[in-house]
Amino acid sequence: MEAQFIDLHTHPAIKPLGKSFNRKPGFSNPNRNRPDSLWYADAPSLLDKLANITTTLTKFRQADFTSLAKGGGHVIVVSLCGLEKGFVMTKLGTKLAGDLVNNLVIGMGKKRIDHVQRMDNYFDDLELEYGFYRQLDGKKVKMNGQWHQYKLVGSFSEIEANPETGIRTVYVVLTIEGAHVFNCGLQRMGKTVDPAEVMANVEKVKQWDHPVFFMGLTHHFGNELVGHAQSLHGVVSKLCDQSDGMNTGFTDLGWKVLRRLLDKQNGKRVLIDLKHMSVQSREEYYQFLKLEHPNEVIPLIVSHGAVTGFRSHNQLIEDDLFNYGKFQSNDINFYDDEIVRIARSGGIFGVQFDERRVGSKFELKKTGPFLNRRKMLFHKSKLIWNQIEHIAEVLNRHNLFAWGIQSIGSDYDGMINPLNGFWTAEDMPMFDSYLEKHAFNFLNSEHAKSLKEFNKIRASDIVDRFMHENAYEFLKRNF
Repeated sequence: MEAQFIDLHTHPAIKPLGKSFNRKPGFSNPNRNRPDSLWYADAPSLLDKLANITTTLTKFRQADFTSLAKGGGHVIVVSLCGLEKGFVMTKLGTKLAGDLVNNLVIGMGKKRIDHVQRMDNYFDDLELEYGFYRQLDGKKVKMNGQWHQYKLVGSFSEIEANPETGIRTVYVVLTIEGAHVFNCGLQRMGKTVDPAEVMANVEKVKQWDHPVFFMGLTHHFGNELVGHAQSLHGVVSKLCDQSDGMNTGFTDLGWKVLRRLLDKQNGKRVLIDLKHMSVQSREEYYQFLKLEHPNEVIPLIVSHGAVTGFRSHNQLIEDDLFNYGKFQSNDINFYDDEIVRIARSGGIFGVQFDERRVGSKFELKKTGPFLNRRKMLFHKSKLIWNQIEHIAEVLNRHNLFAWGIQSIGSDYDGMINPLNGFWTAEDMPMFDSYLEKHAFNFLNSEHAKSLKEFNKIRASDIVDRFMHENAYEFLKRNF
C-alpha cells in the first residue's frame, strides 16, 4: 500500500474560489481542467520554480485535490479562511503594490480582490467557501484510469469506514482560521461589531452539517475578539497595518465566543487552534482552561507552527545546544514551555512548510540555493527535521514521549513560500524519504545519546508518526 500522509492545515479552495469570480462566483467547476476547479492541477514549471527561489512568488498550485491524491493524501484538514480586508485595503488605500499584489492577483484573480475590497460581511464569504467544498463532495473524478473523490467528514468513524471499492478517497475535515469570519474586525469599513450578530453566526457554524473540528481565533488583523501576533514582515508589513489589536488579549466578546465554541451543548465542541494568537492571548487561554475546565484536559492544537528554540517568553534561553541559533525568535512561533503544555494535554503540533517561519536567517543561508537537486532536497527537508528534533529533545528533557505530537501542517496554498524542492502536496513521498535520512542520522549521532530509553525508536517509526500516525491518533481521540 502506498505511503499516506495527513496534513493539519491546507487551503485547497483559496485559488480556485478566487478564480471562480472570473466566471461564476462561488461555483466549483466539476471539470478538473478548469482553474475554478478544486481538482485543477497547475504543476510548477522550471520558470515557476526559479521565480519562487528568487522572488518567493508562488505562481503554481500546491494543494489542489489532484496533487493531494497523487501525493498520498489520506486526511486533509482544510482551513476555511476568508481573505481579510487588511490585505486589500492597505496604507495606500485600495491601491496595491509590489509582491503583495502579485501574490494575491496571481493566486486569486483581480475580480476576487475587487470583491473583497467591496464586501462588508465576512460571514457571507465563509458560507461561500463552505458551499464551494460541498458542491463536489463525493463527486467522482477519473485520473490515469483510476476513480478519485474527496469526502467531507463529520467524525472519525467516517474516516475509518470501509472505503468504496475501486475509488481513491481523500477525506476532508473542516477547520476555520480567524474568528473575523463571524463578521467582526470591520473597523476599516467604519462598521462597529454587533455582538448579537457575532454570536448568531457562531450558532450557525455550530449547526453545520459538517462540524468544524477546530478553529484559530485570530489571523493577521484585529478582529475585536482576540489579540494576534505579528505575522507580516518586510515590504508587506510596511503596506499592511497590523497594529490594531496586535499583542493584546481577549475582549469580553472574545470570551463569549470562546465559551460557546468549547460548549458541548447544541452542537459539537470546536477546539481552539493556538496559531496566530498573541503571547498574551495564549497565556490567557491557558489560564482560562485551568480555571474553567479544571477537571478536563482539553487538547492544545498548533495547526501550522514552528518553534522559537527559547525556554519561554520570559526566559529567552536556548537549552537545545545542538540546534542553537537555528530558529526564528518571532513570538508567533512557540516556546519550549508551550511544547510541554501541548504534549501534556494530548495535543498536536503541525509543523508548517513555510521557509519564512521554520529557520533563522543564518540557517536559511546554509540551505541554499543549490543547483544540485539532491543537495537542495536534503538541506530544505533538514529545516523541518530541525523542528521535529527540537520538539523531541524538549519533551525528552521533561520525561515525556518525544515523538508523539509532531505532524504536518504545511499551510500549502496559504500564500506561503514553500521549501524549495517540495513545491506541492505531490512531493510528499519524496519528502518522506528525505526525512528518514535525517532521522537515521540523528539516531546514530552523539545527540541521540541523551534520549531516554523509551524514546529510542526506529527512524522509520519517527517518520511514520510525523507523516500520518500522530495526526491519525489525534483525530481518533478527538474528532
